[in-house]
Amino acid sequence: MAAALTKTGYAVVEDALPFACWEGLRVEAELLLEGAAFAEGRIGHGVGTHQDAVTRSDSLCWLDPEMPAGGRYLRWMNDLRLMLNRDLFLGLTAFEAHYAHFPVGGFYGAHLDRYQDSNARVLSAVLYCNQDWPADAGGDFVMYDAQGAVCLTLAPRGGTLILFLSAGALHEAKAALRGRWSVAGWYRSRQ
Repeated sequence: MAAALTKTGYAVVEDALPFACWEGLRVEAELLLEGAAFAEGRIGHGVGTHQDAVTRSDSLCWLDPEMPAGGRYLRWMNDLRLMLNRDLFLGLTAFEAHYAHFPVGGFYGAHLDRYQDSNARVLSAVLYCNQDWPADAGGDFVMYDAQGAVCLTLAPRGGTLILFLSAGALHEAKAALRGRWSVAGWYRSRQ
């Protein structure tokens, strides 16, 4: 992962977690959605946060260390944070994440994960929790280079983890023919 991040600014790890782990995350997320713990996705940050159905149509629920599956995932990602700091000297201090549910046709338009007025988000992470994802279902993660050309297209297959630099990775989640699940998160610095 460290070598890929250094070379391309992103790293894709298939089967990053065993099936039981990412399936447990999806099951927990489904139960939370049924229990009305999810909220509509918003854009912006601070007082400028607002809903924008033209930009995104997902809903989310923030992970808490007390969640059975979500808490285990947060601990695993913290262990990964320590490894990344050791290998890349990134100064990562914390990890935050939320479950994301995209209904049929759900999308999140092209965006950056780092806010213009904050350098806190350093490294973004998305783990997909979709079992048996067909090639023709859509819902791809698409990343663009500095010139706006597609540099990565990734199907949202269960167990696949992508890490990428938050500042310069313009990316989007394309609409899909079926609902899909992921855990989106950010490693942060003290800034």
